[in-house]
Amino acid sequence: MGTPLEPPPDDSPIDPNPQYSAPPPYSGPPLSGQSFPYPGAPAPPPGYPGSYPAPWDTGRPNGIAAASVLAYIDAGLLILTGLLLFVGASAVDSWNNAFGTHDSGITTELAIDGLINLLSAGLQIAGGVMITARSERGRTLLTVGGGLCIAAGVYWVLRVHDLGVTIWTILFVALPIIALSLVWTDSASEWLCGER
Repeated sequence: MGTPLEPPPDDSPIDPNPQYSAPPPYSGPPLSGQSFPYPGAPAPPPGYPGSYPAPWDTGRPNGIAAASVLAYIDAGLLILTGLLLFVGASAVDSWNNAFGTHDSGITTELAIDGLINLLSAGLQIAGGVMITARSERGRTLLTVGGGLCIAAGVYWVLRVHDLGVTIWTILFVALPIIALSLVWTDSASEWLCGER
């Protein structure tokens, strides 16, 4: 009367590697509730804690990374102002030459401060890189570079009695002060000395 119904097609996946055989079932000591990739997987070696530590967990205090970032920001600002001071020194020198004035005191002052800014920036960048690599010398470089920046800031506040200069100087000086307070904590010292 009719044709018999055909069996439904098999929807199971096709094994791409039919020669591979599943590993033998696990026959060691009972597993203590740890999950493994598949049932019957071999037990981990003795003393294995069950998982790897996070690869990014170096034990480094957060203050070290924050101090290096602050050093980079301050160094960028110092490089920019150092270049502006050189341009200002050149403009003053050109002005003096154009009008026959031989007073080079301001030109020298601007050029020296520009050099101090660039030196401080270089030391802070090198120190920021080295402290993240766990170097105590990096902290020394960062301290010297930050100290130069702080000294230059104090000089400019005393030299120029202007509110705008004072506000900018506070910004320039605040960054290395915060960075230095972070790298000279007990936890940062222990980490840099390899005691953690």
